[in-house]
Amino acid sequence: MPTATTRAAARAQLLRHFEATLRVLPVELALTLRHPDLPTAPFHSGVDMSWDDSDPDNPLKFLNIRYWMLGTTPETSDRSFDLVLRAWSEQGWSIDYNPEAFPRGGYAHTPDGYDFALTQSVNGYLSLAGSTPPFEPDSETDDPMPARIENPSVPPR
Repeated sequence: MPTATTRAAARAQLLRHFEATLRVLPVELALTLRHPDLPTAPFHSGVDMSWDDSDPDNPLKFLNIRYWMLGTTPETSDRSFDLVLRAWSEQGWSIDYNPEAFPRGGYAHTPDGYDFALTQSVNGYLSLAGSTPPFEPDSETDDPMPARIENPSVPPR
């Protein structure tokens, strides 16, 4: 089981993995905690969770966060879903996907221990979640994950 050394290191690597996924997708795709079409369904800015709830003496935590995918619509979400799975596969991540499931869901595990879940809602919106490997808590006030992650292929404005 890979272990990130600190929360800050785990957070930074999780962000790099989100950006690496976006980098190989169409430039109009981005990730956000608040989707303009879904104002009553915002996501939190990341939460640290206990690695092992059955062992209260285990200090290890992991960071979990979910984003809405912008730039895709319910009509185009199947195409975007397939592009994300292909992007993960091309990065050498192990993929788990049931093509018969509805709504669609796909999962990836990176060689360095990060997990990702791509979910299509019954209305056709896509969300992308990521989790870090376990880390030793190093700060109670560490930076949250960004509210929005732009495609790194888009030039800054």
